Amino acid sequence: MKIKKIQNKNTFRFFNYKWKKVPTWAKDTDKRYVEWYLKRYGYKNKKNFTKFLKNKKNILEAGCGLARDSRLFASLNKRANVYACDQSLVALKHAKKDLKKFKNIRFFRQDITKKFKIKRNFDFISADQVLHHTPDPGKTLKNLFSILNKNGYLNFFVCKKKNVHRDFIDDHIMNYFSNKSAKQLWDFAEDVTKFAKSLHDLGIKDVKFKGKKYKNLQLFTHYNSFRLWYDPKLKFDLCVSSNYDWFSNNPRYDLIDLKKYLRKNLKKYKIVRKYEDDASVSMIIKKV
Repeated sequence: MKIKKIQNKNTFRFFNYKWKKVPTWAKDTDKRYVEWYLKRYGYKNKKNFTKFLKNKKNILEAGCGLARDSRLFASLNKRANVYACDQSLVALKHAKKDLKKFKNIRFFRQDITKKFKIKRNFDFISADQVLHHTPDPGKTLKNLFSILNKNGYLNFFVCKKKNVHRDFIDDHIMNYFSNKSAKQLWDFAEDVTKFAKSLHDLGIKDVKFKGKKYKNLQLFTHYNSFRLWYDPKLKFDLCVSSNYDWFSNNPRYDLIDLKKYLRKNLKKYKIVRKYEDDASVSMIIKKV
């Protein structure tokens, strides 16, 4: 079974609801996601990333949500003009309020699958955890690449394909909720997270399966059966929002898929870095 083709209207309504439910998501998860960003894109630490950003005059965070990454960019290069765009007025409202002290961040509303209204090109574009939520990631990449300066860099991320069993179950759930209300999906995600917490709280640790070791039974189930994410270090609602996000609109890809998208949609680019973990595929390309 394959997931139904994503429709922008579903992405928009599901995410507008999410930002209303967890407006503090960016602040509450800042440390772990910044560390993950630096790891995936190979910067390792803020010092190295600061060196990379030093000569980047115009920076864009495409699909910014609550603009956590824009905050990082603006704090590490105070001379840069950082632009943050999203389709969600709810997200932009919260981001503007939370980041008002950063005078070098400009916010604007934009559907990143459409031609950009802003008349500017960028030295660095980051579209992290965004492309898989769009109907055609290849065309979205082409759209972003069109506003990237020569010798500019584009960082992007997609969710990674899992095993056939988990993908099969996840797709069924995603398809079911594609025509349901955002509240119905949130309620389901809440139930899923309660079950995930229950499995975690059993305390069954060091689960071994087919030569691989999992920290606990909840994580084994999460990686092998269906999306069942929970982290006791985070507030419960933040865990719910992560499962909600996943089941809203989330096709998965692998490196082969991404390379096909690049060959089909872009010219004069160079792959600078590619990274995979259990959850994601991240890539940096340079316009040459």
